[in-house]
Amino acid sequence: MGILQRFRSTSTTWARSSRIRPQRILAAVCLACACALIVWVLTPSESGTAVVVAKTDLAPGAELTSQDLALKDFPPDLVPDKAFTSIAEAKGRHTSAGLSQGSALTASIVLDQQALPEGSRDLLMPIRLADDASAALLQPGQKIRLFSSLPDGGSEVVVEKVTIARLVDKPEGMAAESGQLVSVILSAEDAGRVAEFAGLPISFAILPR
Repeated sequence: MGILQRFRSTSTTWARSSRIRPQRILAAVCLACACALIVWVLTPSESGTAVVVAKTDLAPGAELTSQDLALKDFPPDLVPDKAFTSIAEAKGRHTSAGLSQGSALTASIVLDQQALPEGSRDLLMPIRLADDASAALLQPGQKIRLFSSLPDGGSEVVVEKVTIARLVDKPEGMAAESGQLVSVILSAEDAGRVAEFAGLPISFAILPR
């Protein structure tokens, strides 16, 4: 056999052996799909987290009932800090700020009943202080005196002494309101006195310990 014939024979054999058959392509595709399916099945799905939300608009100080609340799934990365995940856990508490429909309930926007000693007849009441900057000085447990500016000028002592129970964070997604909202511990008589000044700016002075 001549050199040219050998070369042609070798080239033909190589071309036949190197040709990719359709069956092999199909088998490779099926294998890749099977692997992808196995990975998808074995990868845990990131399900939502049930969070308690307001079913309707709620006013500050409202007592929460099961009719006011609902559960809504939130993506894990969007669950608010200290959010309630059970309606039973939130039921019976009082809001420390107004809530719009669909807003998530968190520990920051309900009054802390644990702030009152057992058997105490005092009350917890939300009060909005007029000066945001000065309110940054406040801490839970401090005692303050409340004042109000009168429409015709001057000021008047509203309550001689109340105790700060909590500085309330402003809920996300709601229109920003000026003034720091705080919950305070006070007597029923003092609570009635504060109610007389509803709508007027409230300022404060920190009392010595």
